[in-house]
This record gives sequence, structure tokens and C-alpha cells, in this order.
Amino acid sequence: MITIIAGSSAGFRKLTIDQLDEVRDQPVLWFDVEKPSEAEIDWLKSVAGFEMPPREVIGDIEISSKFKEEGEAIYINMSFVLQQKEDVLVEPVIFFLRGKFIVTLRYRDIPSMLIFQKRLESSARGVQFPEAVLAGIVDIEVDRIGDRLEILGRRIRNLRKEVFLEQSEEIIRDISYYDELNMTLRESINEKIRILSHFIKSAKVNAQTKRDIKIAVDDLHTLLDYTVFYMDKIDSIQNSLLGLISIRQNEAVKVFTVLATVFLPATLIASIFGMNFEYMPELKWKFGYPYSLALMLAVTLGLIYWVKRKGWL
Repeated sequence: MITIIAGSSAGFRKLTIDQLDEVRDQPVLWFDVEKPSEAEIDWLKSVAGFEMPPREVIGDIEISSKFKEEGEAIYINMSFVLQQKEDVLVEPVIFFLRGKFIVTLRYRDIPSMLIFQKRLESSARGVQFPEAVLAGIVDIEVDRIGDRLEILGRRIRNLRKEVFLEQSEEIIRDISYYDELNMTLRESINEKIRILSHFIKSAKVNAQTKRDIKIAVDDLHTLLDYTVFYMDKIDSIQNSLLGLISIRQNEAVKVFTVLATVFLPATLIASIFGMNFEYMPELKWKFGYPYSLALMLAVTLGLIYWVKRKGWL
């Protein structure tokens, strides 16, 4: 599906493919493409000169696959972080800029792009350059990453308190999820810094957009420091949790070890007096049974008293 958003300094209009002729003279034409068909890809090529990158390149991490200039066109492959209940997803978006055209190709709804479109619809102000659309989307995504990290920081602080109250499977799952979210955000920030650093060096980008992108890059560097800090805090919580679990396990093992030690002499006495050899003088004792019970009780009580004096129980 292709949505055409035509804009100028006076504002933006959202149209369909059939209405393209009405806005061909606008200074900015944004083609927002979601789950495109082969026919739509061919249409974009004929109108804007867009060439669809190979699917295997879209997930590549090399900068040559993330940012590329070909003639008058700029190709950008940028990932956006999506949270879905207990899962963290990374969704790539292709940005294509050439002349007055900007193409965004995606296969899911990207919140930052949807928010930017709503802002354009509700604002009387427009943009004069297509790269300003990219700058606006990036600015919103940077704000969203900052909000996520702020929320993540609060949850990590609460989690540290909960770890000392209980050591449950739910807490372990929370730690794993927060660690994955933090690492994913860190990877996304690093990717954006690399891409945008190349973008602001391009001669095809106007000075105003370069200034806006430079501010976003500076913010991303600041957010990157937060991910390092949260990574250390999560590691600290994991170490605390492992330490508390080890203490609990050691306490349980100690109790069972002491109990086994205490009752071992009684078991030995019972084993000795339980033998039925023919020539055993104790076998015919009149008071052999109460004697063995008293001996086992005395030895057991004596060991329990000694263990308590040592502070082992």
C-alpha cells in the first residue's frame, strides 16, 4: 500500500496514487509504502527512481548496507525498536531520498512515523526539503528511545528492591527482558549514530537538516551512556540475585548435612546391633533393646547440643 503525502512550507496533504497528478508541482513528495507488491515497487521506480534493495541486504549490519549514495539518490536502512508484551522486535525501514522525493518502505507500523504523520496533519507548518521528513522521524524516535530508557531506569530501581524480598522465576524473567531491551536499544542507538554521521557528511543534504540531525546525534550519544549505566546495574542485580539464591541453597544444604551428620551415629549403632551373627554376646542380653535405644538417643542429643554450640544449626 502506498500513501502519498505532499507538502510544502504551507502544510501537507495526504493522497492516493490516483491523485499524484494534482501534487506533482509540490516541493516535497513523501511516498509511505507498507508491505509493497511487485507492481507498487515498479511504480515507485518509474515515478521516483526507487530501486528495491535485496531482502538479504536489509538485515545486514555493515555500514555499506545501511547508508549508500548512488548518483542523486541516498539509500538508508534504519532499524526501529518495537515492544510487544514480553518480546522486543527490531524492524528495518528503508529511506530513499532523491530530488523532491522521499520514500519510506516498511512492513510494520512504526510508531515514530505514525506520530510524525499526525503532527504534519495537525500543524500548519510544513517542510521545504524531503530530508527534513527523515530528520523529523529521527527526532521523534530519539525522544521515544529516551522515554523507554527513562522507564527502564525506574523499573530497574524497583527490581533491585524486589530481588531482596523474593527470588522468583518472574523476577528472573523480568531481568532477562530488561537486559534484552537495554541491549536492543543500545544496538539501535549505535546503528543510528553510524548512519546519521554519514548522512550529515553528504553534499546532498541541506545545512538546516544537517544541524537538526547533528542535535539528534548528540542526544543519541548521551542516551548511549545511559545504556552502559543500565547494563552495569542489570549485571549488579543479576549478581545479587545469584548471591541470594546461593545463600538460600547453602542454608538448605547445611541443614540437610547437619541432620545427616546428627543421625549418622544412631544409624551406625542400629546397624551394629541389628546384625544376627550366631556368636554375638549382645544378642541374648535381657536389656539389649532399651540399652541400644538409650545409646542412640544419648549420642543424637549430644551431637545436636554440640552442633548448636557451634552455631551450625
